[in-house]
Amino acid sequence: MIEVKNCKHLFSNSNENYVFTTDDGIEVFVTGAAYQKCMSCGHAEFPLETKELIESSLKEKRISKSNQQLYINLIDLL
Repeated sequence: MIEVKNCKHLFSNSNENYVFTTDDGIEVFVTGAAYQKCMSCGHAEFPLETKELIESSLKEKRISKSNQQLYINLIDLL
């Protein structure tokens, strides 16, 4: 357990689903992610390094493909 600066409660690692919104407004769903969750107030914090890796990967894929192809790929993943 560790204490995070922006919240004075203790956090523990969980193995649950996590959703975050990228800078351009796309919601990203990560299943089975280990993140820090406050036991008393329920505040959750995703590891910044992992979030940045996911966002950069999505940006690279969006740059290299057309919008229509990106939409088709996202639908296929569902």
